[in-house]
Amino acid sequence: MSEEVRYSRSQGSSPRSRYFWAYVQRRQTYVWLAVGLLVVVVILLVYSWPQPNWGRNLALNLSADLIGTIIVLFTVSPLLARAESQGDHVRDSFDRGAFMRQAADARRQILILELWTDMLQEAYRERFLRALHSALKQQVTIRMLLLSPDGRAAEQRADDLLQKTDVVGDILDNLRILHEFIYGEVPEVLGRNIDVRVYSALPPVQMYQVDTQVVVSFYPVNVTSWNATQYLTSPDSQLGKFVGDKFDELWKARSTRTLDQFWETTVIVWSGTNSGGNGSNHADERRYSVRFVTQHERVYVSGRSIIADHAEKGISGLTARSVDGNVTGTSDERGPFSLIRVDSASETYKGVQDLFSHKYGQEHHVFLELVELTGELVELTGE
Repeated sequence: MSEEVRYSRSQGSSPRSRYFWAYVQRRQTYVWLAVGLLVVVVILLVYSWPQPNWGRNLALNLSADLIGTIIVLFTVSPLLARAESQGDHVRDSFDRGAFMRQAADARRQILILELWTDMLQEAYRERFLRALHSALKQQVTIRMLLLSPDGRAAEQRADDLLQKTDVVGDILDNLRILHEFIYGEVPEVLGRNIDVRVYSALPPVQMYQVDTQVVVSFYPVNVTSWNATQYLTSPDSQLGKFVGDKFDELWKARSTRTLDQFWETTVIVWSGTNSGGNGSNHADERRYSVRFVTQHERVYVSGRSIIADHAEKGISGLTARSVDGNVTGTSDERGPFSLIRVDSASETYKGVQDLFSHKYGQEHHVFLELVELTGELVELTGE
């Protein structure tokens, strides 16, 4: 039976019952331990049956235990929980295991503001994605903000870490894994509740939030944020409100892109000497959704389809523009560009190949560089 069918059938049960059974399934070890203890209790009760006044003694002991339990549940526990939520606590490093347990048990929302997260690296990946999947099954909203690998901010963080960490490669790996997870592993009905966006400005803090618990860290030099001091707080504290506002600002910023917009860009190609200008022949216009990477502020696209469509005359006379979308619903058009095929024997080709492999997880063999036309070349092409 497919995941979609199982999920749709489960909609007949209440959210609380679905959450309860999912909670129990994630803690089968504790369930079996409880069953084992119950068996021991039954054996002891049977063993003590011949004792005089057995029923009265049992009732007295149970009532004393029950009174103690009520005091703890309704008096001590709320006081401890209130103190925990109102106060900030400090840890030496990020507790990945605790966060993944909390994420799996989330009831409302999960927010992550990061450059990239090492929980998507091999040591933690399977468990982290399983926790996200469990949260999605409970209709939890997941929103993640990761740094764009294309901008100066990623290079700056690599400098902060003394070039000991492949910041760009790690970010690209994160985004590829999340793309595969959302579009390949999660049923569409669940995938609507997870949204990943890519922002460009270096944030002041890292934030991991599950419901009302927030973990905040800063970005020290030569130390990854997970190994830096962590501050546990609530969304209502001053620190919690500050990072929450920063999250919202980046989430809606014009320079922020959705995961789909980061995955492909649109390239508009014209052929002819007056292509793309006023009075141009738009019958020669073709639009391509292509995969792309950026290296040292230069844009490279997968060019197999463009070259195939212009095999007869070649690409030397083509003019192109790129159209990049963003979360505001508007688009930024750049160009005009000429299209230059990257020599497969060059060092540039190897670097671009590595970036494509990190981002898309497969080899690409034909790359085109979008080279901005200078004023003289624009006049020659009729722009």
